[in-house]
Amino acid sequence: MSIRSWFAVATIATAVLVSGCGSSTTTTSSPKTSPGSSVAASTTAKTSTAPAAPLLNRRAGNGEVVQENGLVGSGILTIVNDNSADYAIVVTNGDPKNPQATIYVQGNSQATLNGIAGTYYVYLKSGVDWDQATLNFTRDRDFSKFDDPFDADSDWEIELKPSIGGNASTSDVPAF
Repeated sequence: MSIRSWFAVATIATAVLVSGCGSSTTTTSSPKTSPGSSVAASTTAKTSTAPAAPLLNRRAGNGEVVQENGLVGSGILTIVNDNSADYAIVVTNGDPKNPQATIYVQGNSQATLNGIAGTYYVYLKSGVDWDQATLNFTRDRDFSKFDDPFDADSDWEIELKPSIGGNASTSDVPAF
């Protein structure tokens, strides 16, 4: 076999240039051959590194009713939040995804929800960075509910503070 029958071998060269602005350019040559000749094609790819976006810490106003589907009763619920975390308190007659109302209570604050109807359940959402569009916290989320129902014929006060020997038990629930 003669040397002429062999195809030319192309080489691959890669150069990486790094500039002071945090971006880089990569040039790559790939082999493209035909009998008796050698042709190289090149491609260029750019990448950049941007600083990470800052974490948000959005909050609703203390006592703001962030969701309401008809508060038409005479029941009153006062929430005393003795924690540093913010809470969204969901009052529902059944499914927490379909509440009578949701009230936002900032850490170390209190708020009152008026107009609750019927026997209802109280669900709790806590976390950091309240997203009003989704009605949820975006980080460090926790979901729970008071185990016993409340009656709208009475005025209730709940204190959000873990205590040994408290008179109301809660349970963890799936995210809602």
